[in-house]
Amino acid sequence: MTTRWREERMGEEAALSSRRVAWIRLAMVVPLFMAGRQPAEGSYADWFGGLLVAYLAWAVGRLMWIQRRPVADVRGAAGALVVDLAMITALAAVSGGPDSPVRYAYFLWATATVLWQMPRVTAVFGAACVVCYAVMSVPHALSHPAEESWDIVVDEAYLLWTVGAAVLIAVLLARRSLRVAELLDTRELLLDDALAAETRERSRVADSLHDGAVQTLLAALHDLEEAEEGVTDPAARAALDRAQSEVRGTVREMREIIFNLHPQILAAAGLGAALEAAGERFARRGGFRVHYDVRLPGRVGHETLLYSAARELLRNIVKHARATDVWMTLVTEGDETVLTVRDNGAGFDPRVVQDRLRAGHIGLASHYMRVESAGGRFAVDSAPGGGTTIEVRLPTAAPGPPPAVP
Repeated sequence: MTTRWREERMGEEAALSSRRVAWIRLAMVVPLFMAGRQPAEGSYADWFGGLLVAYLAWAVGRLMWIQRRPVADVRGAAGALVVDLAMITALAAVSGGPDSPVRYAYFLWATATVLWQMPRVTAVFGAACVVCYAVMSVPHALSHPAEESWDIVVDEAYLLWTVGAAVLIAVLLARRSLRVAELLDTRELLLDDALAAETRERSRVADSLHDGAVQTLLAALHDLEEAEEGVTDPAARAALDRAQSEVRGTVREMREIIFNLHPQILAAAGLGAALEAAGERFARRGGFRVHYDVRLPGRVGHETLLYSAARELLRNIVKHARATDVWMTLVTEGDETVLTVRDNGAGFDPRVVQDRLRAGHIGLASHYMRVESAGGRFAVDSAPGGGTTIEVRLPTAAPGPPPAVP
């Protein structure tokens, strides 16, 4: 798995956690409002409404910020949670201290940090919840007899237990995420091995056909041409002509198979030239025009996979799309190589790809899995009667040695 792809996955997880925490923060305004409806005796009820409005404004502002810039680093998230604790402590203090239902928010926030799947963050923030609750309870404990302050000790015990459980859950989630990452790494290695084995086998079969069957057919064609020179009977000459035509057709078919198995042009001229050659071949078979936009700086990574995906897409257009025009784009964007194939054909329901994959079919569904396993993205935009656009994105990794020329 490439470092870039792993970082992207971590960024996506951080973005998702940021949004979830932001929505949880906004939803907490509801129980806080309910907790302040019946303030305890001796509380500062007049302050509660203003602080709650301030907290609501903070929650809405934070949510809007996260929606615009969802990937927040740990320090930014920790800073936001410190503001939450300060506001909750203030709300609890003005609504009755340890007698206020607002104190339950400490328990909720201690568990909410599990979403980050960072045990240390959960432990530190949980400890901060325990300290803030203790600080908020100090005035009450000092002004009441010890026996009346026992509830504070019980609440602290429950809060410590909650923090411990949250840390344990965060540890388990972090280990699970690490295990998933290791499995993804293994899957990519297996994919690389499978693609390398497939390339080697295709090259071997192409070599065998080129050096064996094709050469034998060419020799037979030469013998037929020589034999025809000494034949005067019209019927015999016609039979030889038919035989020569059949052999020439078979040679063309064999060369087409050899090209599809392992195109020489991919190794010699690169991906752009190979795609144009494949596009012209499929265009003749499907009766459509292909418009190219190829802008590559040179050799790129995953050329064999990109070529194989493009060929499968073109094959599907020939078989199913009934298109008259196809647009093929191959460019680099940042550290990604982007292949886009668009047609004006019949279109289809994108859910068919996953259905065919679950049913065990190969072809487009298998290429979907190959691209995803290689750290790329395979996006399908289609609808019945509306044409199809398929985008394949793969890392522009440093290319390895070019494929062997058969």
